[in-house]
Amino acid sequence: MQTFGVGAPFSQELLGWYRRVRRDLPWRRSRDPYSVWVSEVMLQQTQVATAIPYFERWMERFPTIETLAAAADGDALALWQGLGYYRRCRFLLTGARYVSANGLPSDVASWRAVPGVGPYTAGAIASIAQGLPAPVVDGNVERVFARMKGRRATGPALNKAAWQWAAEVLDRREPGEWNQALMELGATVCRPHNPDCPVCPVKNWCYAFQTGVQAELPVPIAGRKPVFLQHACWVLYCDGRFGIRQVGPDQWWPDMWEFPRIAYEAGTEPVPPFEGLSNVWIEDLGLIRHSVTHHRIALRVLFARLESQVPGLRWESVAALATFPMPAPQRKALKLAVHHLGLYD
Repeated sequence: MQTFGVGAPFSQELLGWYRRVRRDLPWRRSRDPYSVWVSEVMLQQTQVATAIPYFERWMERFPTIETLAAAADGDALALWQGLGYYRRCRFLLTGARYVSANGLPSDVASWRAVPGVGPYTAGAIASIAQGLPAPVVDGNVERVFARMKGRRATGPALNKAAWQWAAEVLDRREPGEWNQALMELGATVCRPHNPDCPVCPVKNWCYAFQTGVQAELPVPIAGRKPVFLQHACWVLYCDGRFGIRQVGPDQWWPDMWEFPRIAYEAGTEPVPPFEGLSNVWIEDLGLIRHSVTHHRIALRVLFARLESQVPGLRWESVAALATFPMPAPQRKALKLAVHHLGLYD
């Protein structure tokens, strides 16, 4: 059995493997820092196959930092909807405006100064787009490290050790290729479940492979207990239009648009957050289940056809609503109402 140290053969095997088998992804066809930046933000907590069409539409609509910086929040959020974790979109917007005003960063430290850019994103942009010797650690690299070195640490301790290792093994001649190779290895071979160890180019340096403990590493972190909540939303329809409101700044999905929604206690009936429904027939269209972080939410969809519009709401047609950024469960609520009305029949 070989030692687990990392030397030139390790680098050669990994880089050679990456050049032979790397996936043809749209963001790999350019070294434009903005393109790399957008892709890295989209890929946070999103599968590659899901991100590709969003990336292509985004780059067509906002091809440069300047075009994004000049965009309205609602336009960007509308294009992002469906990807989830909308905070990423807001960080990208804020960061683009910062860079547009202050100039393109030229090193890791200046990328870290951009609002919303953390150590991983800064390292990825600096190394891939600018050729700077900066390590990166995402979930894939952390997993590769845990198995390569046999580390059973979890949480921040594992992450810190992975960053130290990534800096030590970094190929400073080709840092962008090297970082992408490590991430590609974790994404396609050293997978969380059922890693494909026989095809791994660096299995001879891997502690987990040599000792047969791949399934034990990295050691999983105990998850947070889910919190179960009940929400209700009222889909109000009047003269061909639906009533919506903008989400407040201190709620989930700030600045997006939704049907009026409240949280209510189990065993009680939800009370609408407005007047005017006392003599209106309310129809229950069912439940939509969704999650926000560790919250498990059952959204009850209530429908009402009105004779006059409720004040304080914005009233828009189905066609117009397609241009409004709405959270995924609200889109599902709209779909229920549209089919209930037979508008697509």
